[in-house]
Amino acid sequence: TATTEIYTLSLPDALPIYGRLMPRGDIRAFDARSGRLLWVFHTIPLDGEFGVDSWKDGSHRRTGNTNVWAPMSADLELGIVYAPVSTPTNNFYGGDRPGDGLFGDSLVAIDLKTGKRRWHFQTVHHGVWDYDLPAAPILGDVTIAGRRRKIVMQVTKHAFLFVLDRKSTRLNSSHVLI
Repeated sequence: TATTEIYTLSLPDALPIYGRLMPRGDIRAFDARSGRLLWVFHTIPLDGEFGVDSWKDGSHRRTGNTNVWAPMSADLELGIVYAPVSTPTNNFYGGDRPGDGLFGDSLVAIDLKTGKRRWHFQTVHHGVWDYDLPAAPILGDVTIAGRRRKIVMQVTKHAFLFVLDRKSTRLNSSHVLI
């Protein structure tokens, strides 16, 4: 039975953007029995964290959203939860948040026990078209070139299907799967 529950939350410690509150979309894991917080994954990296250099001019400090609104998927055997992360504030204007803006518009593989990033794949760099990921990642086991592979498939609002290795994020786009 599962003992960990994982949520993306918008908390009242939101950042003021354009006179409105735009909370960060951090992902939190809780012990399902005790309610104790186990870990937090920052979808907008904090100072010193991996990916903060993709936010230019300190824009990571004044940007919100970048949450997970579509369902997440988990591979219990590999110990990974796959989070389809949405677009940062403002969905249609990015002039005040220069840079690629990790982990916006990304599929992020997070270690179930530690909450640490295993890998990520950003589908849109510096998103301004609201092309966030609208569906749960699909986990599958397929045979490619005679070799059994664990893959994760992510559909997008712009009608792409990204096929990635579940362990390492190597893109398998050159293979016909059907």
